[in-house]
Order: sequence, then C-alpha cells, then structure tokens
Amino acid sequence: MFLIFVFSIYSLVLIPLTLYKLCGGSGDSEEGVVKTWADKKKKQQFGDKVKGAFSKVGFKLVMAWAVYLLLYWYISSASKDLKPFDPFDILQVPADATEKEIKRAYRQLSLVYHPDKNPDPKATEYFAEYITKAYRALTDEVARENYKKYGHPDGPQAMSVSVALPEWFFSKDKNRAPIILLVLLFGGIVTPLGIAAAYLTRSNKYTGPNNVMHDTMAMFMHPRFGVKESQALAKIPDTLVFAMEFLTMPVPADQGPALEELRRLVVRLQPDLRDKTPFWKRPVPMVKAHMLLLAHLAREEVPPALQKDLQFVLTKSPGLLQEMLGIAMMPRSANQLGGWLTPVLACVELTQCIVQAVPLSSKKQQSLSKSGESPAALLQLPHFGHEQLKKLARKKVKALADLQDLEEKERRKVLAEAGLSQEEVEEVETMLSAMPTLWVTAQCVVEGAEGGDDDLTIMEGDVVTCRIQALLTRRRHMPASFDPDTIKGKAAQAYAPLYPAPKEEQWYFVLGDTPNNAVLGITRKSLLQAEAIGAKYAQNYVAKNTAAAVAKLNGGPKQDEGKPLLAGTKFDPFSPDAGDSLDSSLEELGQCVEFQFMAPRAGKYDLQMYCLPDCWLGCDKVVPIKIKVAEASRAQREGRRGAAGPIQRSAESELLAGGGSDEDGSEANYSGGEEEDEMDEEEASALEGEYDTDEDYEEEGEEEEGEDEGAGSGDNKRR
Repeated sequence: MFLIFVFSIYSLVLIPLTLYKLCGGSGDSEEGVVKTWADKKKKQQFGDKVKGAFSKVGFKLVMAWAVYLLLYWYISSASKDLKPFDPFDILQVPADATEKEIKRAYRQLSLVYHPDKNPDPKATEYFAEYITKAYRALTDEVARENYKKYGHPDGPQAMSVSVALPEWFFSKDKNRAPIILLVLLFGGIVTPLGIAAAYLTRSNKYTGPNNVMHDTMAMFMHPRFGVKESQALAKIPDTLVFAMEFLTMPVPADQGPALEELRRLVVRLQPDLRDKTPFWKRPVPMVKAHMLLLAHLAREEVPPALQKDLQFVLTKSPGLLQEMLGIAMMPRSANQLGGWLTPVLACVELTQCIVQAVPLSSKKQQSLSKSGESPAALLQLPHFGHEQLKKLARKKVKALADLQDLEEKERRKVLAEAGLSQEEVEEVETMLSAMPTLWVTAQCVVEGAEGGDDDLTIMEGDVVTCRIQALLTRRRHMPASFDPDTIKGKAAQAYAPLYPAPKEEQWYFVLGDTPNNAVLGITRKSLLQAEAIGAKYAQNYVAKNTAAAVAKLNGGPKQDEGKPLLAGTKFDPFSPDAGDSLDSSLEELGQCVEFQFMAPRAGKYDLQMYCLPDCWLGCDKVVPIKIKVAEASRAQREGRRGAAGPIQRSAESELLAGGGSDEDGSEANYSGGEEEDEMDEEEASALEGEYDTDEDYEEEGEEEEGEDEGAGSGDNKRR
C-alpha cells in the first residue's frame, strides 16, 4: 500500500525529531544554558511536568504525532483483509474439530453470507472466496492435502509483488499515461532538484555562524554606511539598521496606522528627529527597524501589529553587532596590527543596552571604568525609569553600588518609596542577586622568554600571550544554602526580562591601546567555570573569615553579619592578603582565559584590558597593563626569521575576524596584524636598498656590534 510507504518515511522524520526536541534541546540541563541565579527547582507535580513537556516539544510537534497515530490506525484497519488464509479461523471452529462440527459451522455461516440469504455483493464475495474454500480445505481430501503442503486449498499460489504506489499509477488506460509521465517527471526529478536549488541558493545568501547575509557584510564594510574608525555608541544603530535582514522586512499595508503611531511615539521620545529629514527619507523597512529599536531602548510599548517585527529586530541585532565587531577588528593597512577600539567597545555596549532595554543617552555619559556610576546601571533594573532615579537620588542612592550596599530590609523600603509595588520589588531583588561581580587579573607574557613581569622584554614582532585569570560571583551564591555543585553546563543564562529570547551570558576581553584607538587582541568566552569556582571560593571564604576581616581588607568599619562578605564589596580575591582564603594557589584560582597578539612597534604602551559582559550594564572591569617593546636589531630579526617559519594567523583568529564563534559557543581569539611573509618581503627590499655595497654592510655591522654587546645579556636570557 502506498500509505505504508508514506507512514515509513513519516516515521523516519518524526521519531528522531521528537527525540532531539526532548533530549537534545537547550534548557536547564547539564549540557545547556543554566540559570545559575535561580532558586532550586521544586518537585514538580504531574500536571506541571505534562505542561513543561508540551511547551518543550511544541504544539506543531504534538499535532504531527496526532496525524501519525491517525495514519497508523487507518493502515491497521485497512490491513485486516491481508491476514493469511486460515480455514479454522474462517469457519470459527477449533483446530481439532470433527467433520460434523465443521459442517454445522458451514451451515450457520451460509445462513448469513449465502447469496440466497444475503444479496450484499461483499457477502457473496466473502462466501465464495473464504467460507467455501475453507469448507473444502477441511472436508475435501485433495483440498486438505494442498492446504497442508502449500497453505491454500487451491494448491501453490503465484508470488505477488507489490509496489508502495497508488494503484492508478499502474493503470493500463492509455489516457492516463501522460498524467503518469508528468507525475514521474515533476515528482521524481523536477521537484527534488527545485528544492535542492532553493536550499543552495538560500544558504549561499548567508555567511558565518550568525547566519548573516552577504549583502549585510558588504553594507557594514561600505565606506559611507559601514563601520567607521571613530564611530561611538550613539552612531552604531545608524549602521546596524543598514543590515539587509532589516531592509527586506515586509511592510504590509495594514501596518500603516501602527507605523504612524510608532512614529509619533519616537518623535515624542526624541524631538530632534522631527525635523531630521534624512532619517525619514530612508527606506521604510529601515525606518521601521530603527524606530522599533528606539522604542525598545526607551521601554515603550509598541503597537500589537509590530510585535513580531520587534521580536525579529531584537533577536537578530546581537548577531549583527557581533559581525560589526569583527569588521571593526580588521586591520586597514599593512602597518596596523589591529582594528579600531571605539567601534569595538560601542558594539558591545549597544548589545548590553538592547538586552536590558536601556536608552543610549544614559549609557554614553560615563566611561567604561566608571560604568557602575552611570544612570544606565540603575535603569537596567526592572520597572525603573527616570522618575525612580529622581526619588532614589533624594535617598542618596545615585549609583548601582549605592543600592547594592543597602541592607535588604532598607533597600526594599527605599524601592517601595520610589513607587514600586511589592511584586516589582521582588523582581528588582532577583536581578540584583543575579548580577555578576568579576574579579580579574591580567598579564602579558612571551612563551619561552625568561624573566618576571618587571624585567620581561618584548621584541618587535614577538607573539605575546595575554593571560587572564577571572573569578565571578553573584549575590545569589552567598547564602550557605546555595550548592555550588549545581553550576553545570556550557553557559549561564542572563536575567533579561525585557528581551524576547533566552540570552547566554558571554564576556568580551578586549586588549586596547586607547591613545591610538587600536585593539591588539580580543576574545569572547563564557565564564561558567569562573562562576562555579567563584561560588565555592565565596562560601569557603565566608566559612574561614569573619566580617571584621573583610571589613579590614575593605578599609572600612566592621560590616553587619548578615551582609554578603564578597559579592559587591571592594575585596579583591587576587590580592596578596587573600591568598589563604582558598586551599589553592592564586594561579589555580578562577578560570584562565588566553589569547595571543603580535607585539607592536618599539615603545612603551599603557594598555587597557576591557572586560565587558554582553548582557549587563555597570559590571565592566578595566585592568591596566603596561608593556615595553624593544626594537629588534637586524641580526635579531634574521635570527628569528631563520629559527621559525612565517607566523600565520590561526583559523580561530580568521573566524573571529568575521564575527564567528567556535563549537563550544565561545568566540575565537583574534590578534590583529599583517601577514609575516608580507613583512619579510618589505624588510628584504628595504635591506637590499640600504646595503647596496659590501662596504656599507661592513660599516653597518660595526655600528651594530656595540649595540649587540649592550643587549647581549638580555638576548641570552631570551634564548
């Protein structure tokens, strides 16, 4: 039967898909994204389990299983006529029945199915094909012998071969031949090829792990509309909305009133846009995406007709910003080792604002080193607005740290006086307990070089490793009832009630040269390991130390016993005084994050290590790193070139340059720099022009001999 063939193919698709949804989907599992800030799960009731399973597999999958069961029932009922020939079953007699019992059963069935008693054609067919043959098989000697040998009273039967296609497909009617030919042509050749061509065409339109259109990448690199060297946070949305994903959004006619309502809302939020003609002269899909983004950042409700478009813009923006960051990291010249620092940091900051729905005007007022003092850090809290900020300012709460330092009872009172209900206060408390505190130390080293951090000499062109030790804590981890062993998985899920989809918490580590607006290296990692270690460290420290000891480290008076001893304080677990807080060395404390970059030109550099989460405001860390790069002599350059082959950019670095990420969900490391073989060709040509004669070479060698003697001791150490 053709339906059996359809049922088989349907099973091959539906069963693996269901298993993937139930077992392989993301969620609060050990291999997924976990809510490390959430309370322990209570024992679920049966109804809750059913509801959770239903929400996990989805309504469409449940309907697919309903069709599957209906198809199975139909095939089972239709296959009853295909059961094997059994005369005892047909006559409804036992296998050891006598001839008299067989004749009695035959007469009783004849009264029901005989043509003289029942004019129904189906009854006549059943009587002739089954009842009569069954009676002959059990009473006639020849028929009985055939049944014993061949399983049928008529003797051996011809082999029947069936094909799982409709019966009309094999009709001998010549008028159906063209139809059958067209079905074979389109169903077997044209349709599969069309599906394959459509898939390949669609897949070729996109690139990278973020599934971004090729045309979008071209727009982001456009000299007029793309990423620019000095593009700060306020200008990043102007480039973001040029993404082809937003330009191809449909704008149906019935969205006209909703767009007009949204336009009035945006003009009320930003009056300067009223007379900004270039803003409104852009394509309608681009203006719609920009207005939706501005409304979300201001935490304003958009018309219901635009809710799906808003969700699309918000969920697509982080991936597009990641691609913009990769483009900003690309070196623009042979002498430029990295990308532009300003747009790189701005892309991360805009991601923070989108996830927590915070207006850009409140974010750009403070530098990253003082991000906790910015109004944006408070505005990210649920149900917070400028009215709440004014009321909190009267209570001398002007920054996020001021609110965190309050006792819980006092903080709840202050929040209630700011106009929040009890339920809203609970949401704010949940977010405060979920916000991370990052403890970090960083240093730059050269593999194989001797000497400590103070006397380490870095040569031009050296491959430098930036090594970061990170420890992460949350207030949720401080109570003794919290079990640190529950922090398992691949990443933590951020608390973002205004973002339409679950958001993984990722951290960017950007090594920047602020005076030169340059990025030397960058990496993107999940700090779940740092959080698991931090939770154990915090509880271990609380168990070993008193509040007075922490207060002494903080340089302040003795703290209240009920106040958290680590999260939200000035205490640094990487400080020398904290070495005995955990039964391990400081080198083993926290999660190690590394990336490599090529040493810049000779000179002294005051670098900054920017540690930025992509979903929290006010949690940034800036660590100063000082390096001294010495100029390499010609002999040292040739020695380095002879000792090692040309240094090439790794596959991970190339991946991050395009905004990609590796298999574990963490963005690959990127260290900007020109290709070593190009540098060798330029140096070779310069050397040929500089040393035209043997006399010049000898004179230069005598001049460098004294310099090499002075640097001999340092070179021996490096060797």
